[in-house]
Amino acid sequence: MRMSRWLLALALSAVALGAAAWLFVSIGEMHDRLARHSGTLALVFLALVGAVAVASAAAAVRLFWVLGRTDPRPIKPPEDVIRAAEVQAQEAEGVITKVRDESVRADLNAELATLRVDRERRRFHVVVFGTGSAGKTSLINALLGRDVGATEAVMGTTRHGEEHTHTLEGVEGTVLLTDTPGLSEFGQGGAMREAEARDLAARADLLLFVVDHDLIRAEYEPLTALARQGKRSIVVLNKVDRLVDQDRDAILAKLRERLTGIVPRDDVVPVAAAPRPTLVRVTQPDGSVQTVYDVEPPDLGALEDRIAAILRREGDVLRAGNLLLRAHLLGKKAQEQIAQERRERAQAVVDKFQWITAGTVFTNPIPALDLLANGAVQLQMISEIATVYGVEITSNHVRMIGLQMIQTLLKLGMVEAATSLIAGLFKSSFVGYAAGGAVQAVSMAYLTHIAGQTFIEYFAHGQSWGDGGMQAALVRQFDLNSRAEFLQEFAKQAIARVLSQKAKAGRHPAGKGS
Repeated sequence: MRMSRWLLALALSAVALGAAAWLFVSIGEMHDRLARHSGTLALVFLALVGAVAVASAAAAVRLFWVLGRTDPRPIKPPEDVIRAAEVQAQEAEGVITKVRDESVRADLNAELATLRVDRERRRFHVVVFGTGSAGKTSLINALLGRDVGATEAVMGTTRHGEEHTHTLEGVEGTVLLTDTPGLSEFGQGGAMREAEARDLAARADLLLFVVDHDLIRAEYEPLTALARQGKRSIVVLNKVDRLVDQDRDAILAKLRERLTGIVPRDDVVPVAAAPRPTLVRVTQPDGSVQTVYDVEPPDLGALEDRIAAILRREGDVLRAGNLLLRAHLLGKKAQEQIAQERRERAQAVVDKFQWITAGTVFTNPIPALDLLANGAVQLQMISEIATVYGVEITSNHVRMIGLQMIQTLLKLGMVEAATSLIAGLFKSSFVGYAAGGAVQAVSMAYLTHIAGQTFIEYFAHGQSWGDGGMQAALVRQFDLNSRAEFLQEFAKQAIARVLSQKAKAGRHPAGKGS
């Protein structure tokens, strides 16, 4: 783009020079003609021509001066992106109101409020990201000119995202620097802190990816993943004061080569955020020589210039795109919270009805087919799960899908399989117990559990069974919940509940008060 502008300017200059030569001759002829009639008129003509020539020369010089610099004009964000961010924020607000957990809802509303403040004010979120002990906190300390975070040689010093306000020369607005936990941390909570760091990076207007060596796999993967999301990144090679010039140049060249097509060459910047003190020999006034540590100031000039250049030219575009992304992620987080809350409530419904089923069958054993085909308990469970997911469903629809479920269970032979397996568990674990009704009760409770899990998935996916229909959905749940350990624990809990009820009945015979 800039090359074509240079060529156009040179072509226009050539044309201008030719025109100037022709014009010079013409002006001379015109001056001679005017001079024959009036010398004063000829002088006025020359003055006007001179003024026009000076103005034209100044304009040409300014044009070449501008072309010789990086285009400083800021890029305006597309209007449709700005409008889309506003719409997305409004939609996120509507989803947040449906979150039941008050503390989570308050956190989401706070994040939404921050999003709207960032939209109204000129604030740039710059997130410092990278592996532990690459020098992220040292870099922030150097940028701010004060110590705001602890720096240690071990990984995991920064436990949570920490935000700091910074004013950058040449940038209109406020820069919010965010320190993050490191990647690939070991120990308790390492994976959780890395997830937080990635989440903060995904919400950055501009990312400073700090390394102190050539990229390793644990760094290359998240950097390229963020780049695919359109995240603008500067790769900061820190601790270059510890390298000889040859090694520093080799690492920079390797980084730029490795990141071709991902990060522009100019966005791979060397820095020394916290140079190591060096020993120097100082001659004292009395002639003695003393060895002292010489502390060098941080070397961040190239990085600060690069951050300022990007934010001046692309800052508004980066902010607009990131506001849209953040609003989308906020709405997604609220939806995930709602889905989790619904699943927990639906699971409580299933738990309730599997124990109701077990108790009903144990106290009044009837054939399994009759219980499943005609049991109002099963149909009521379907209705309550639908209510949890906000689905209005008719009794005829409930009856239809309930019967389909029973037919599919029988077709797959799950009733016989569950009864046989649980009976075996009773024989091995509870020898001597008259387990006829108990086997049937636990079998039906287990199948109620399977059916309930399947209906949870059905309503969670918009009343869709997914690929393979109801049969495939049932098979998936049967596979997930068919381990002998689960069934054995289930059977133990069932018997414990039955025995507990019998014990209570024995302590409080019918017709006697407590």
